[in-house]
Amino acid sequence: MTEEIYPMPFFVNLNVSDLAASSKFYQETLGFKNIFTMPGPGGKPALVHLRWSKYADLLISSPRDGKPVPEPRGAGVSLSFQMLERFDGSVDALAEQAKARGANILSGPLDQPWNVRELTVLDPDGYRLVFTAPLNTNLGFEEVVKRAAGGE
Repeated sequence: MTEEIYPMPFFVNLNVSDLAASSKFYQETLGFKNIFTMPGPGGKPALVHLRWSKYADLLISSPRDGKPVPEPRGAGVSLSFQMLERFDGSVDALAEQAKARGANILSGPLDQPWNVRELTVLDPDGYRLVFTAPLNTNLGFEEVVKRAAGGE
């Protein structure tokens, strides 16, 4: 099946040290879909467009200058993905697959006071990826804020 191409209102491009290994990790370990791979000089892949779900696109690429990816990678930044229909909405199912395939699970799955179950995974370059699923969809915003602030 061909994936829909649409204007992306927001996306992230991560520079990675091994484009082929990172592409394989995102697809086989975490279940991202490959939308396309753009060839670079000499036909070697230069950029991979991945999709978690509609409007949750991620690009990974080799550094354009050919130099190593600078350290620290992604310090202080995490990319968050809502489970939606992926893995039947189960953070635990994703965690099982990721763990079985050797992913570096930083934390979780854990229930958080802000009404989500959360899994944090590091990609091969150390970028922090957070996968979440709501715990109680019947809670209103004010109740979630109250709980997150420690009011309950």
